[in-house]
Amino acid sequence: MVNVYLKNMKKSWFVGLIGPAVVLMFVGLIGFGYPMMKDIILERLEQMQNPIMTAILGDLGLEGLGFTFEAAMFMYAGGTLNILVLFISLFIPARLLSTEVDKKTIDVMLSFPIPRWRYLAEKFAVYLTYNILLPISIVSIFVFSSIVAGETISVTLVVNYSIGIWLQLFALGAISLLCGAIFLDSSKALTAAGVIVFFQYFLDSIGGLLDPSGILQYFSLFHYMRIGSILDANMLPLGEVLIVLSVGIAALISALTVFHKREFAI
Repeated sequence: MVNVYLKNMKKSWFVGLIGPAVVLMFVGLIGFGYPMMKDIILERLEQMQNPIMTAILGDLGLEGLGFTFEAAMFMYAGGTLNILVLFISLFIPARLLSTEVDKKTIDVMLSFPIPRWRYLAEKFAVYLTYNILLPISIVSIFVFSSIVAGETISVTLVVNYSIGIWLQLFALGAISLLCGAIFLDSSKALTAAGVIVFFQYFLDSIGGLLDPSGILQYFSLFHYMRIGSILDANMLPLGEVLIVLSVGIAALISALTVFHKREFAI
């Protein structure tokens, strides 16, 4: 029933583990080294809350945590995860179809006895499944490193934040998938997806310099489900979840529809 999904799960295991490995190594390095580098890390945290740095790098929403181990971990994890989300959502979904064209295996793809939209949905499901490892790795390394460092964290906050990261990967990945379904060609698909995804990242970070009022940031998916928003709502803010989910679902449905209806010259 899900042969395409299972086949691609086996084939994509290495790429799927890169993101979680980066989180475990980099964030773990900060967490385990916190007792020795506490003063340096907290000084860096204070610098990050400077309005100019916030405008350039984006507001991680750490103000409610003060200058603590928890805030320091979210500072380094947040920066790392923003970059991971950007590149994972850009390079993987946009090439799910274009690689079939590049390898000239699209005729094999179209021979599967399932609707085209389902074929693409199963391939995208592999991307979403491996991305579940990212929230799991975030929660694991936060909890374990806090125990090693002898510090405390809010597990609920970390879990909600991790779920928000997965939702961003879903929405941005669906946009990249739509670009892949429209263009098929690798270079065109990556260029289109890159323009959209990088523009989202740009609005959330550098956009703060161009628009002091911060209105432009609301057009970026990177802006939603920040630490500050989660703290204020004491959960994942429902409105922000609905915005990100709506964008992702609309992009995914569009991608499946475009691919299902398009003509192919085999």
